[in-house]
Amino acid sequence: MTAATQTAIRIKVDAPHPAQQEILDNETRFNVVACGRRFGKTRMALIRSLKPTLSGLPVAYFAPTYKMLQEFWREAIELYNPVIIEKSTAEHRFSTVNGGSFSMWSLDSADTVRGRKYALALIDEAAMVTDLESAWNKVIRPTLADFEGGADFYSTPKGLNFFHSLYTRGLDESKTDWRSFHFPTLSNPFIKPHEIDAARDELPLDVFRQEYLAEFIQGEGAVFRNITANLYNGDQETPQVHYGHAKVAGIDWGQVNDFTAISVVCQDCRKELELDRFNQIDWNFQRERLKVVFDRWGVTQAQVELNSIGSPNFESLCEMGLPVQGFTMTAQSKPQVIQSLALALEKEETKWLDHPIATRELEAYEAKRHDATGRISYNAPAGFHDDTVVSRALANDILNRGIGVYI
Repeated sequence: MTAATQTAIRIKVDAPHPAQQEILDNETRFNVVACGRRFGKTRMALIRSLKPTLSGLPVAYFAPTYKMLQEFWREAIELYNPVIIEKSTAEHRFSTVNGGSFSMWSLDSADTVRGRKYALALIDEAAMVTDLESAWNKVIRPTLADFEGGADFYSTPKGLNFFHSLYTRGLDESKTDWRSFHFPTLSNPFIKPHEIDAARDELPLDVFRQEYLAEFIQGEGAVFRNITANLYNGDQETPQVHYGHAKVAGIDWGQVNDFTAISVVCQDCRKELELDRFNQIDWNFQRERLKVVFDRWGVTQAQVELNSIGSPNFESLCEMGLPVQGFTMTAQSKPQVIQSLALALEKEETKWLDHPIATRELEAYEAKRHDATGRISYNAPAGFHDDTVVSRALANDILNRGIGVYI
């Protein structure tokens, strides 16, 4: 067929509603969308598939169950029907006239995807996927290497699982390839407000918050509660405002996968003044960066974690003349400082900066009882960091013991 006789084939798709358009306007390589029920997740995935598929690239859709896969398959076939030249219902795959392809997989058996390559992966109802972390790291992520492809995760939250971890990753400004979006059900203009009001009246509050407001709800093992009541924006806090006050700090170390974090708190005003976190820079640069923070606020006493890499860094800070003392995290000492911070949040004793990453770390932090010993351990769940939690706990410990020094 010559160019003169070619006929344009058009696909008819409903225009995205404003919230969906916001995602399209701000998308990056990896996008995490936490949204309420009936937001339009499936329709959003179809819209996102159009550009790469119609550009001749391979795209894949992943659903938690075979039943959900079947529903998406029917919608995809209906949308793409004008351009499909070959399809396999058994394999849930079709090819388009320009060489693109669209494959659909159930993550009931994620290993069957190994060896494929895609330009875009669309993971629907990601929070419902059994062992999403393994499916993403070991199966889906490697399929994107050939095309340097991207991925979208769409889901209503379901506790603080790996989907929550990915959402937190998208809030981290240092993760430039990741972006997170949050939309309640009401963001869909086609859902009547009175339907949402009816659900609010009929459902338990936590269920409504999760399913319709798309909030991440803490589980039974959550350590820190009443978090929001303790947060403030800190915009008015400057070294001049706090001149003459005792400022204390807590420091937790990290370099590659974990972060070094420092929390600076005014002992007089009981306000966190700065929360900084950084990684993937050498120790000398990290120590110099910490010194800048000490000098900026006039930190009068700091508590530094000594475990592992902490001890030599602590010695170097001492040699630099910084007012630091060491703290060794053990099975006995860690619960004390963590429980103390939890109690401070319950009592609203200190205002902490409204930092999205730090807030997510507090929300996710959990306690687990070991059946054999009865001992309770405190840690971040798999896929999460706890650097800001530990730095704040160490600073709070100084506050409780009143060992800040006035200048």
